[in-house]
Amino acid sequence: MLLRDEPAEKCTGLINRTSTDQQNYGLAGQLSWLGNLGGARHEFTGGAAVDASRMDFAQTSQLGYVNPDRSITPVNAFGDGVTGGNVDGAPYDTRVDLNGRTLTWSVFASDTLTLAQRWHVTLAARYNHTALTSRDRIHPGGGANSLDGDHTFSRLNPAVGLSFAASPSLTAYASYNEGSRTPSIIELGCANPARPCRLPNAMAGDPPLRQVVTHTLEAGLHGRIARHTNWHAGVFHAQSLDDILFVASPTVTGFGYFRNFGETLRRGIELGADHRVDRWTVRADYTLLDATYRTPETLAAGSNSSNDAAAAGLPGNIRVQPGDRLPLVPRHLLKLGFDYRPVAEWTVGLTMTAVSGVYARGNENNDHAPNGVQYLGPGRTGGYAVFDFTTRYRATPQLALFGRIANLFDRRYATAAQLGPSAFGAGGGIVARPLPQVGTEFPLVHSTFAAPGAPRAGWVGIRYEFEKRRSSGAEAASGT
Repeated sequence: MLLRDEPAEKCTGLINRTSTDQQNYGLAGQLSWLGNLGGARHEFTGGAAVDASRMDFAQTSQLGYVNPDRSITPVNAFGDGVTGGNVDGAPYDTRVDLNGRTLTWSVFASDTLTLAQRWHVTLAARYNHTALTSRDRIHPGGGANSLDGDHTFSRLNPAVGLSFAASPSLTAYASYNEGSRTPSIIELGCANPARPCRLPNAMAGDPPLRQVVTHTLEAGLHGRIARHTNWHAGVFHAQSLDDILFVASPTVTGFGYFRNFGETLRRGIELGADHRVDRWTVRADYTLLDATYRTPETLAAGSNSSNDAAAAGLPGNIRVQPGDRLPLVPRHLLKLGFDYRPVAEWTVGLTMTAVSGVYARGNENNDHAPNGVQYLGPGRTGGYAVFDFTTRYRATPQLALFGRIANLFDRRYATAAQLGPSAFGAGGGIVARPLPQVGTEFPLVHSTFAAPGAPRAGWVGIRYEFEKRRSSGAEAASGT
């Protein structure tokens, strides 16, 4: 009976099957020169690099029914544009079969000048040229539904740095650099607001995106106290122009597209220290990160309680203002650890990493507040701390045995979250229309969906280092 109706409209579940095959390879070379020129000591490095990658991505989906235990019973209907029926009059087709290639060639150079022994000036630049090609095996040749595309990006990124050795135990530094990131094949394949997609499950034909360009300023101090204690303190300010974000579609619920989003800002402070005494080493690092939007924007946010819908539970928009914090970016990061050497060849260590909670995706305006009826969940994750245990034993100068246990105490925590509609009732079954009708629409229950962190896991391994010494004995090259 189901196949005589509209499977894509009536089925409550979907089984997605994806396959990704990616290869990366590259080649780089550089030359260095050290000497005096023009009254200053120079350390010059120049070179070139070529990096390439190939990605094959395929997806199919099968419709079915969700069972009370959250499993899915499939039916003989697929998102192939034929057996799945129609959704609002359009054939239901979620198939993807895409081949993407990326080729980047770069030239780079840097020169560090030493002036008056205490001053060091570094000048550097890197030029990148990237070509991205995508070929659609289902809809080849271009057109409205094709993922075929050819894109090129190029940019010269400069950098300058200055350091001053005030004393053997204190150095000050400051730097400015620019960096750029080209859009990925997936981002370019889902950048058309007229054809939104549900990533990573589908992609759609694309207009071009611009490169993300980041301008970064850094400054700080690092020093040493009484030979056994090292410390550092720094500030940073990184402003990204044309940042690429995945935003919700204003026309198709549950879908979205990538777009250039104006400006975002990441700034903060970094503090750290380590102390060595006898067989013990203790260390601490802390980062305060303020990551915010700097451009106002209107986003579709149907699961945010503060949206402008006529009634709670209905889809609407939110307004993001400069100063709103970016979702999924923690504000506080703290790492504490120690290493102990029972004997010279054996080291054991314990590290604690503590991270503050983050706003969920969909809560970009930071104003979501659950009411217990239409909106459930806090719209953010809680903070957490995990412990990692490590050990290493060097049997010979070249041979070492190592082990690691991540999340030693098997802590349950969430690393990310997203706001979205929930179709499950209190008994675990699907409830298609859980709330009374409002006009011609039916409100939904929305919840905060969390991405669980990795459970306890362990590794053991062997590392062997091959060492080749020059005849002078002054230098050595090693590889693993």
